[in-house]
Amino acid sequence: MKKWYLFLVLAFITALMVACSSKQVIEMYEEENPHVTIEAEYSGFDGYFDKLNTQLAAGNAPDVIQFGGNLNDFVARDVILPLDDYVENELDISLHDQSMLDSATFNDQLYGVTLGTTAWGLLLNKTAFEEAGISMPSKDWTWEDFREITPQLTENLDGTYGAGDFGEDGFGVFLAQTDKYTYLDGEVGFEADDVKEWFNLWKELRESDGAAIPEVQVSASQTPEQSLIVQRDVAIESVASNQLGAYTGATEDEFELYPYPANSETGKNGVSLRPSQYFAAYKDTNHPEEAAKFMDFFVNNIEATEVLGNDRGAPVNSDVRENLIDQATELDEAVYAYIDLVSETSDAPFVPNLPGYNENTQLFTETEQIIYYDQKPVDEAAEDYYEELLANIEKYENEEVEE
Repeated sequence: MKKWYLFLVLAFITALMVACSSKQVIEMYEEENPHVTIEAEYSGFDGYFDKLNTQLAAGNAPDVIQFGGNLNDFVARDVILPLDDYVENELDISLHDQSMLDSATFNDQLYGVTLGTTAWGLLLNKTAFEEAGISMPSKDWTWEDFREITPQLTENLDGTYGAGDFGEDGFGVFLAQTDKYTYLDGEVGFEADDVKEWFNLWKELRESDGAAIPEVQVSASQTPEQSLIVQRDVAIESVASNQLGAYTGATEDEFELYPYPANSETGKNGVSLRPSQYFAAYKDTNHPEEAAKFMDFFVNNIEATEVLGNDRGAPVNSDVRENLIDQATELDEAVYAYIDLVSETSDAPFVPNLPGYNENTQLFTETEQIIYYDQKPVDEAAEDYYEELLANIEKYENEEVEE
């Protein structure tokens, strides 16, 4: 009988360690499915979506694509394949956490497979704390504690600042501490005053020497090896919990995961469980069944998930998660313990990314830099950000309606 071969293309946003495990799983899949040849396109975060948008416009996007919290934007553009026809056939989701399925469901259709459950947190450099002669804080700490500790770190460490700016994701956590949110169910859930409060908080931290100066902050990289905390520019940095292993593997320092400082009035830390990443299929893929089968293998196959570990977060398949917990390393146990801590201490809901994710993230970053370099007063820059954000959201909402 003549053999036939299927060529499948996948796109990954990934760090080096994660790329190696992905490659190994691809090889395992090809061995079990000799009729399939998979080509993987790996990329760092910078430029990934620019390239993807070019491919989508040309009609030659990868068959399987990795997304973050911006999956909703691409679903709205009608370029993602609904997976419902493949559920219970090529794709088994029976053991997946319902909340993670809900996060990839739009208009009652499933568009993605969650690769892991994660939560925002703070990475504290325990080694740096010891060198500074400062005790590690309680995990019930507050913003008042944070304001007191970070300048002490800067003062006691040579060339290392207390903390790096927590950015747009940190702002979302900050809002949740007072039961607010960025955007949920078609509504903006915060005001310009909330933006002012956040940016003023960080301006005051820089003025007290608790936060990194602008020249250090703008050099921040999303690559663990080049991150501010690994480079010893700061002692505290905001990360996703599943990145603990990548950051720890890039240094000899000892790191520990902490929840965000809580709002002392509400007692809430604002951290929520959230999907780390998704796999989704290109709407016009020539191989929808095989794309669904590969996604199934990636998240459900016991041997494959042992290779992947929890680099993408705690597995969403309950049997897979139980298997990994049974053979967890010390680092794995720290990640699982943090996920448990978030489950116990926070009732913050999962909030999807804003419509127009890439444009609005760039807007937030530009606003930070305007404030860093005193190009505008904080309140004026915050007002401008809020007005432009509302305009962007309206623009993307109108595009969805037109489509």
